[in-house]
Amino acid sequence: MFRKVVSRLGVGAVLVASMAALVAATASSGDIGFVAKQTVSSVDGNNVACPGFGVNERHYCLDVTTYSNLKKSGGVEVDLALKNYDQSTLTNPSTKLTWTNTGVNLSFLSSNPSICSSPAEGQVTCNFANIPGVGSISGPGVTPITSSVKLFFGAAAIDSVSSVSFKATANAKESGNDSGGAANVETQTVDPAVMTFDGNTGAAANEDATVVLPSAPFNKPHLLAALSNASVDFTSGSAPFIAQFAASNGAACFPGIACTGLQLATDLSGAAGGTFSATNQILWTADVAATNTNVLAAHYYDPVSIAASLPSTLTTAGTGFASCDGVNFGSTPPAGLTANQDYFVRNASVSGGSTSFQVSTTGKGPALTFTGSGSVSGSCIRIIGDQKSEKIGPCTATAAPAAPAQPPALCGVKLSNTTVRVYLWDAANGKISY
Repeated sequence: MFRKVVSRLGVGAVLVASMAALVAATASSGDIGFVAKQTVSSVDGNNVACPGFGVNERHYCLDVTTYSNLKKSGGVEVDLALKNYDQSTLTNPSTKLTWTNTGVNLSFLSSNPSICSSPAEGQVTCNFANIPGVGSISGPGVTPITSSVKLFFGAAAIDSVSSVSFKATANAKESGNDSGGAANVETQTVDPAVMTFDGNTGAAANEDATVVLPSAPFNKPHLLAALSNASVDFTSGSAPFIAQFAASNGAACFPGIACTGLQLATDLSGAAGGTFSATNQILWTADVAATNTNVLAAHYYDPVSIAASLPSTLTTAGTGFASCDGVNFGSTPPAGLTANQDYFVRNASVSGGSTSFQVSTTGKGPALTFTGSGSVSGSCIRIIGDQKSEKIGPCTATAAPAAPAQPPALCGVKLSNTTVRVYLWDAANGKISY
């Protein structure tokens, strides 16, 4: 397959797409993580940090976790965690989250589990089940019994709003070891827990993220980067997850491929397995420096588990690797092979639902031997656009082609004598380099 790619380099721009197959349960190969997670722990009414060992109170805490650098229009997540360090059970625990909604326009949509409601604008209350105590080991160093909830909001903040400041309180009626056997109420407070929205200048203009929610209009996110008018579109699955997208310059290419240097990174690794498929594809769009629409693509999928058998056989589940042009084993290749090097896939064959193959340093070179066996991981590299079935259309400057019955596939349209808009459909997550 790769010989056809090489023969066409002289007449077309090269789009190098690095995607992450969701069958791999590893972190995204997108190498992005600009959504920042921050957790703030509570204090009691006397401003004693939680847990207040050494003071006469119940030892339970409230943690509030927010996620910064999300876009101002989209999904937002806030997590609450009640932690019981005490010997006794927390009975009827509840929390209240509040914020000033002026200009922020947060609307509560749902919680997981479904224990929360919004009795008024700018307020969410949650009622937890009783949380058992840790028993006689209560004290410093104990692992608390924890109950958590995720809150999901829709956001439509105005331009002048850069952040949201949350306040949260927790109350629980504990019984058991209170003085005289009577129940008491202790309050824990978090104030403030700040969530900062992503900006739209400098590096932030080329980063976009949201919490993907299954409810409309948050179930079809459009993440956008200023660089090369790049974007990614997809339809969500059944469960919320954080999606990140970024554009940058400086891409590496598969051996023999020349790239323009634009790199897109898409992290959808939080989506539930099976979210993306031929019936729910992902669409990447970008303007590429090119003189014609004869564009190719090379996809680097997320690592999957590969069994190395001496002297030269590699085997992985499924049939995907039968279509790979190359493989990269990352930092832990089979002993005798080089870390972070792209190899050509040779002699791939499918049997019993698994694919066996060998590797070489050239497209038609001899299979390499290695000295170590066992389980490794590797990223499939596939050249896209060198087969007629991988070119689709029609597409225009304003509209992508319909998703193909069998991804991946791409379509290009000239915007000028030096720029081509490229649409790329696939059922995977990761990086795209032009």
